[in-house]
Amino acid sequence: MASITYDGQSFMIDGRRIWVVSGSVPFARIPRDQWAARIRAAKLAGLNAVETHVIWSRHEARQGQFNFTGENDLRHFVQLVQQAGMYCILRPGPYVGAAWDMGGLPSWLLALPDIRLRVAGPAFLEACSRYITAVAQQVRDLQVTSPGEGGPVLLVQNESGWTCGHDEAAHAYLGELNRYYREAGLTVPTINANQLWQGIEGQIDCWTGYGDLLATLRQLAEVRPDQPRIVIDFKLGEPLQWGRSASAPPEPGQVVRRLAEVVAAGGQFNLTPFAGGANPGFAAGREGLVPDGFYATTTEHGALIDALGRPTPAHATTRRLCMFASRFARVLANLETRRHQVVQHPSPEPSAPKAKASASLPSVVYATGIHGSVAFVFADEAGRNEPDSTTLLLPDGTTLPVPLGDLSVVWCLFDARLTGRTNLDYCNLSAFAVLGRVFVCFGPAGTRGVLSINGSRLEVDVPTGLTPAIVEHEGIVVVVCSSEQIDAAYVDDDTLYLGVSGLASVDAAGASSHPIPHGTYKTYTRVTGTGAVTTHKASPPPPVERAPEPAAPAPKAKGKGKASAKKGTAPEPVRKIDPGPRLVLNHWSGASAKEYADGVSARFASIAGPADLDSLGAPVGYGWYRIKFRSSSPGKRRILFPGAADRLHLTLDGEIVGVVGHGPGAVPDVSLSLKKGEHTLVVLAENLGRFSGGLRLGSRVGLYDHLWAVSPLKAGAPKLVTGEPIEPLGSFVPLWNVHRSDATDPMRPTWTFQHRSKGPVFVRMGPMPVRGVLVLNDVPLKPFDEAGLGVYTIPAESLSRGNNSLQLALLGGHGVAEANLKHVTEAVELFDGDECLTLPDPKSLPSRGKGKGAVKDIGPTGTAEWAFAKWEPPTRDAYEPGTKSPGKGSHQPKWWRCPFNPDDSALPLLLDLTGMTKGQIYVNGQHLGRYFVADPNGKTLGTQSVYHIPRSMLGRTGPSELMLFEEHGAAPTKVKISAPE
Repeated sequence: MASITYDGQSFMIDGRRIWVVSGSVPFARIPRDQWAARIRAAKLAGLNAVETHVIWSRHEARQGQFNFTGENDLRHFVQLVQQAGMYCILRPGPYVGAAWDMGGLPSWLLALPDIRLRVAGPAFLEACSRYITAVAQQVRDLQVTSPGEGGPVLLVQNESGWTCGHDEAAHAYLGELNRYYREAGLTVPTINANQLWQGIEGQIDCWTGYGDLLATLRQLAEVRPDQPRIVIDFKLGEPLQWGRSASAPPEPGQVVRRLAEVVAAGGQFNLTPFAGGANPGFAAGREGLVPDGFYATTTEHGALIDALGRPTPAHATTRRLCMFASRFARVLANLETRRHQVVQHPSPEPSAPKAKASASLPSVVYATGIHGSVAFVFADEAGRNEPDSTTLLLPDGTTLPVPLGDLSVVWCLFDARLTGRTNLDYCNLSAFAVLGRVFVCFGPAGTRGVLSINGSRLEVDVPTGLTPAIVEHEGIVVVVCSSEQIDAAYVDDDTLYLGVSGLASVDAAGASSHPIPHGTYKTYTRVTGTGAVTTHKASPPPPVERAPEPAAPAPKAKGKGKASAKKGTAPEPVRKIDPGPRLVLNHWSGASAKEYADGVSARFASIAGPADLDSLGAPVGYGWYRIKFRSSSPGKRRILFPGAADRLHLTLDGEIVGVVGHGPGAVPDVSLSLKKGEHTLVVLAENLGRFSGGLRLGSRVGLYDHLWAVSPLKAGAPKLVTGEPIEPLGSFVPLWNVHRSDATDPMRPTWTFQHRSKGPVFVRMGPMPVRGVLVLNDVPLKPFDEAGLGVYTIPAESLSRGNNSLQLALLGGHGVAEANLKHVTEAVELFDGDECLTLPDPKSLPSRGKGKGAVKDIGPTGTAEWAFAKWEPPTRDAYEPGTKSPGKGSHQPKWWRCPFNPDDSALPLLLDLTGMTKGQIYVNGQHLGRYFVADPNGKTLGTQSVYHIPRSMLGRTGPSELMLFEEHGAAPTKVKISAPE
């Protein structure tokens, strides 16, 4: 049984130092049959560890029913990491954030009595304990510290982003989670990602970010001198959101330069994301601080490997540094990082003056240790280097010219052991890898490489053509590549391949490699660790047979011993499809949802009144609400939905009246022209993704409050009024990014009004750049963050019959209220509740007696009748051939289906939904995910129009079936399926 320890430099396994070079491979977002390929891609990119989130809601979708099979097979994923010879970092939360619906927490938690999320309440902690135990049972014997051969699990993360300054609450909650992990048998070190806000004794504090990491990690070394420094989320990109402009991924040169800052500060890292994928089904969440920030289906933005498994532009340059970091781990893990030299900051603030507008001068960061040292030469991020070389002064007084060319950073290795008897004294080119007696380095083409081994100097020109320079010197085979050639160099265990675009696995276990031809090279060179050099003609790799997946029995409950896996069956042959039409979609048929939209479906069942989708048995997707109500007088009414999320498709008396809620094409409220008498309002309520973080985590979805006719409250513009500062953590816990001593600005934006009516007052608060507390008559009501409050209801009984004072106490120090008064004025609207239109008629309710049919007394009643129908696909006999559709933006939801014949490729298919608007995608009855191509009026969003269909969703023989739920009835006349090039 191995032991893991650590100090301020690195982790140690049985006293041997290791260096973590990791990347995120989210198994919950990648099809199972692609797990091995993505893990292998991580290894070929130079990584020695794979990080993955474990999503609670995915494994316990229903309370008490755990699922770790099929696409949820956590154990199998970890075993694949072990087979690849890599470490595994698990992040099971319980809360993970990660742009997931409700941050990965299951929505059934919201139905538990007295539930409070992410704090030490008994209901939440009891559920967390069961979940952590279930996860531990899957991987307990797969830890590095497990008896016998052990496994790959190196670290486990406790929670994520717990950034509240309330120490007692933090220790009560995070400490209890830590105890659960230990009692469940997880003995490897635990880490957190709380940005130093909170930590538990024995945990390692990690960092999350992208910019200014050299300075940040140096500071981290000062405050946590006995812990290794880890950037657990080196963010390569932000998740896409529907209808919002995507931030451009960082330039490749910038990525490797920022990553070099981490290593120069003695930091280890995890690339997030390394491999792109998709949010399956209804998994995508909602940005915690942006009300309309609903995450898109794709998650490949910024990833180094896209959802098809192909490298993205930043892959090549990033791989250079990752390969160096893992292959020279012995040097990096022994660098002395407690004594930092004073250096010129390699990444100054944007406002800092530069020597020239088009170029920047290089800066050098030097780190030394007992097994070698490294000088990082930071150049211009875009490679606009002037001069195109610099000179280092060595300790003995000699100089070493370092060519920069168009590189953003160069790392020069000193006094590093290559083999048992050979030592690299210095090298002015960037080290790439060492394998056996082969040393690989690279630099700008046409420059002069200078290195010394065992005191013997070697000078060699960096080649300009396609052929690297291979020279034997002091018993070492030195391979010198240009910057372009190194991107066509791949290392697999003890073999170097030059002139290839990658290495394909050609056996079920992934143990054998075949070079993938490079478009520029006609041949490739193979260099073994012994120094043998051979040249081969490039040829396509043979077809890859699907690997057998042995089904391992469940681990022992107490975690003693290892669970043995059953022997696998023979590999299945490559799937063949009979000749016939392929990728053709010309047999569409459609089924209208009109009977639901008109409210005449027999599937509507009476309910007691408004209720959220979870309580109605529809925790994901949509639900149909039907409300029959009576208007006391004719006229146009402004209707507010104070308890609704996220989007409501409204049909009044058979006529579409709009989409209310959030996201592109939706409006915050609606004006309805009502006649005197009865009306039928049908609402298709959609859960577009719960908040994945922030103060509104755990908000309900659906239609869970009554409809109100409202009018603007006559309170005028807010004025600044002095009040006593409030310490929010004295009343509300947890609050994120708030310290115990933080207090609000004494100046408060204030509305003063008299309340004469019997209805409530509604406060609608949109996004704001500040956080604070809503205050009524000097009583704090509710905290808010940058996402605002949505609609907050103040009951009539809470209001004074005289003057009322509604205020916002804002955090941020003196002057923040005055600076943000304009934002407050624009973000906050006040409404008087004139009439509730939907109070139910007691005759329409279920029985009120004791027993199963009992309902609570809901107070005053009216004449409305409420009913609900689950959203589900129609039967096959409901479909009619053709693509007939009334017209864009003016019709009801519709279901479409069409058969198609896949091709023989192993790659996912590409589904182009141009011409559609918004809805859901199903393939062979399996839910692929959401699509949102255009708003209700057909205006293209530009976020995502192409979706990947995994091969695992396709039938092994015969045709497959594509099914779409189109919310606005658009016809699929332009929809296409194709194979990627």
